[in-house]
Amino acid sequence: MKSPFLRSGFAVAAVVSVAACGGTANIPTSPSAAAGGTLAAAADGSTLKVSAPSLLSPVGGARVDTRRPTFTWTDSSGTFTDSVSPTYDLEVSGADGAVLLSTNVAGTSYQATVDAAFDTTYNWRVRARQDGATGPWSAVANFVTPKQQATGGLVLEGFRAPDPPPGSRLQLPNESGTVNAQFAANYDDWQHSCQDEYGQRGWIWLDKLIDTLRTKDLRWGYNGKRGNPNDPSKDVIDYHSGAGDSQFSTRVYIIDVMGGHCGPTPTPGWNDVTDITFNSGTVGMFIYPRPGRVPTP
Repeated sequence: MKSPFLRSGFAVAAVVSVAACGGTANIPTSPSAAAGGTLAAAADGSTLKVSAPSLLSPVGGARVDTRRPTFTWTDSSGTFTDSVSPTYDLEVSGADGAVLLSTNVAGTSYQATVDAAFDTTYNWRVRARQDGATGPWSAVANFVTPKQQATGGLVLEGFRAPDPPPGSRLQLPNESGTVNAQFAANYDDWQHSCQDEYGQRGWIWLDKLIDTLRTKDLRWGYNGKRGNPNDPSKDVIDYHSGAGDSQFSTRVYIIDVMGGHCGPTPTPGWNDVTDITFNSGTVGMFIYPRPGRVPTP
């Protein structure tokens, strides 16, 4: 179901019936409807003579702290009556424009019951509804959902690039900037990133890098050396380029992100070694999480 106003995928809806106001003479529909004629629409398509609600929260691109925010707005007021008791259509939509839920709620607030995506901008709007007639839509407001934590646990949900057409592969995103940013932000982890010397402590930098990349696209993961899922590379990551499940796929790009790993002066890097690996007669394999990794609080 598509909503023409929405540029960006999730919408909310619930249906509650509310008693109509007094007699038909006081119902704020179009004049022709009150006279028993065909319901006439205004220029904006509305058929209920009420004001558009004003959106209160979340608005202005504010980042909310939950994937199920509470939406609040003001009551509509009637043109022909001092008292109107409408219900409200609420629509919220995400980046792909698809409406996941579309509903009519009682009152002027509603908490979402479906998880939005992490770190995504959404639009929403509201209109009044009474006895089958609808008022004008409110202005559109937007907000941003919380970022998924890059540390402290496995990144198992979020955005995943769509599968490529049959017989083709996705292009490799260039995330060298992310590698350099993680080098600067987690320098102490980098200093202790040689697993041969520091054991599990040595995995922390690579774990954080892969988790950060997975908040952007779940196609990022560890590389199983020579196609062995129980032997993860210590300085190489994978990007799943094919269709279907990522786990254990050998349709991957293989990227060396740590030059001189375990040497005296290791450097962050972005070296695509996919062809080198293939030409040497071996393969990489996507794995996530790496064997032995335990989510931390």
